[in-house]
Amino acid sequence: MYYKLSDYLKKRFGTKVWKVPVDAGFSCPNRDGHKSEGGCIYCSVDSFSGSETGSISFQVKSRIEKLKKRKISKYIIYFQSYSNTYGDVDTIRKRVEESLIDEGIVALHIGTRPDVVDEDKLQYFKDLSDRYEVVIEYGLQSCSDSTLKLINRGHTVQDFIDAVELTHRFGIKTCAHLIFGLPGDSRQDMMKSVELVNSIGVHSVKFHHLHVVKGTELAKQYEAGKLSLLTEDEYIDILSEAIGMLRSDIVVSRIVGDASGDTLIAPVWEFSKGEFENRLKDRMKHKGIVQGSLSGL
Repeated sequence: MYYKLSDYLKKRFGTKVWKVPVDAGFSCPNRDGHKSEGGCIYCSVDSFSGSETGSISFQVKSRIEKLKKRKISKYIIYFQSYSNTYGDVDTIRKRVEESLIDEGIVALHIGTRPDVVDEDKLQYFKDLSDRYEVVIEYGLQSCSDSTLKLINRGHTVQDFIDAVELTHRFGIKTCAHLIFGLPGDSRQDMMKSVELVNSIGVHSVKFHHLHVVKGTELAKQYEAGKLSLLTEDEYIDILSEAIGMLRSDIVVSRIVGDASGDTLIAPVWEFSKGEFENRLKDRMKHKGIVQGSLSGL
């Protein structure tokens, strides 16, 4: 039905590969005053800054030890929280290399923003790609500049395009993050976002539905009755069409978002991720959609 990340990883590395999330202590230019102090309207500090997680090496070691008990021997180090290229290259190098402590590590995924990369940083990741598969994950969220402004994203669509093209010039894979259901985005806008990632040649895509978490500007809008959220059925229908438009060689790394702990306010959907995936597959089968079947590329 679609090109799942688990299928790609098994084909690429010959076995199951598990992500090891890391909080490396980076900040974000959209929070520290460089771009803004409020951050994106959906972003919660609490989702990143709960209990102490320890040093980078401690985080990696403790999580890998648990995975080894489950007979999982290959790992992706995932720098997840905030903008993990927001700093000088020496700081980035030190924090990344502190995580590379096990011979089972085969890949490195770096979550960041398109406005905090440069050639020096990408050269470092290119050097690393001789030993690991490196994927830089860029948050695009929407292809509409007016929507990006409305959600206080702090960068433009062109910033995303420029960052992806620069990253590709260094031979490094990219992943695009898209959020469906953002205020200001029509269904047509969402499909245009898919068309953009198709045309720019990303390696993978993460799809998220908009959800409201505590302590955000979005939560204030929701509580004031100023925000309309997608229902589960609406999101499945939009997502099925989006995957149908997505080029068949692009890996689908995520199909639905989640929120940590008890931070979620809405929407509350009564399903597991496995149940959601089954509903999506049923919808795609019913509509005769497979990945790439609706794409003009």
